Amino acid sequence: MESRKTIVLVLRSGGDFAFRDVELITSHINGKWKSEIRPRILCLWDKAKEHYDLGNVEFIPLTNDQPGTWSRIALYSPEMDQYRPFLYVDLDTAIINSIENIFDLVKDPSQFITLEDFWQKGKTATGLVWFPANSEKVAAVWNSYNGAGGNRMDKYLWGVVQPDAFWQSLTNTIKDFKPHRHELLEELPENTDLVCFHGKPRVFDAQAVSWVKSYVETAFPRRVIPIHKVTVIIPYNRDRGFLQAAIDSVPKDVQLLLSKGDGYWTANFNKALKDATGDFIKYLHEDDLLTPNCIEDSVNAIESQNVDFIHGNAIEFYMDRKRKRFFRPPIKYPTVEDLLNKNKIHSATLMYRREVFEKLGGFNEEIGRGVSEEYEFNLRCLKAGMKIGYCDSILARYRRHPNQKIKTTNKEVKFEERELVKEMYR
Repeated sequence: MESRKTIVLVLRSGGDFAFRDVELITSHINGKWKSEIRPRILCLWDKAKEHYDLGNVEFIPLTNDQPGTWSRIALYSPEMDQYRPFLYVDLDTAIINSIENIFDLVKDPSQFITLEDFWQKGKTATGLVWFPANSEKVAAVWNSYNGAGGNRMDKYLWGVVQPDAFWQSLTNTIKDFKPHRHELLEELPENTDLVCFHGKPRVFDAQAVSWVKSYVETAFPRRVIPIHKVTVIIPYNRDRGFLQAAIDSVPKDVQLLLSKGDGYWTANFNKALKDATGDFIKYLHEDDLLTPNCIEDSVNAIESQNVDFIHGNAIEFYMDRKRKRFFRPPIKYPTVEDLLNKNKIHSATLMYRREVFEKLGGFNEEIGRGVSEEYEFNLRCLKAGMKIGYCDSILARYRRHPNQKIKTTNKEVKFEERELVKEMYR
């Protein structure tokens, strides 16, 4: 009779992962499982005080207080002997096809099998590990451990044991979400079982990539937002070759206002405000792009958090070289003091309630060169008691190119403008 397969997850609270990550991965494991005998899914969780069986997943206490990936040392402890052999899967893994395909690769269940580090050949990575029963190598890791040293457990493991095999030597169906460090896996190859994210952006942050968005929505169906309630204004004084792409990135059900003029973008934005009919208003520079999820996620964030305006994450891509950068604000809910210290709101991700402009007016057109006006406006909002929210999604693709205003404006002028704005709100 076929034995029941065991899968183990680890959730350490207070970091990048939360209960929803467990829900997402277990939904895909169970939903794509083919055999009649369902897998046993265990999750070590530091918030579990005893064993909890929720049916689709069981929670057991994670008793150590080690930070980050070091919390995984619990997988090697004698307390886990009762569950071995098992397959450990990192929460930052997308299950594309049945994970039974990974179990089928284990021809010798006594082997200790890990990932090979995607960027450092020959080095061990611990995002997907086969833990055999009664393994000397597993015991060696546990017995040699004397506390966290460094920021990752993977590097510690390199000096203790060598795996009997790397998964990548057994299959080519395990893919890297960042195959070229700065490039994201925009399309899924046909022969894909798993995608390892191993770092930022995490799965929920990467929904600007269409297959990731579909993957998340399979487990968490989206609430339909009446996006006709939104106005997007594109202010510009000339088309630098990107305008049509910006227009095409705006959903069809959104009110789109193109506002062309000879002045800076703020003047062009302000003159279009009188024609805006949306309950929520967003500007989009003509050389940037909205992500497919931007409007719905932004409105959801404003309404669910009951705030006046929101900001979020962005992908910055460079036109003069093949490179992308993931931007995630270091402060999600900044105060006036936070912004005066350093502006860390990505302007391309902002959305406001209509009432914000009705109460405070439009952008300040008198500041200068068109590089600090949104900074001043956000400070004005916070100073007036407006509430800011944060949307943990990628909301925009921000185009970096040599002719950007921020690039072509003199550094001294930009500094003077920023200091002028700061003096207004100190």
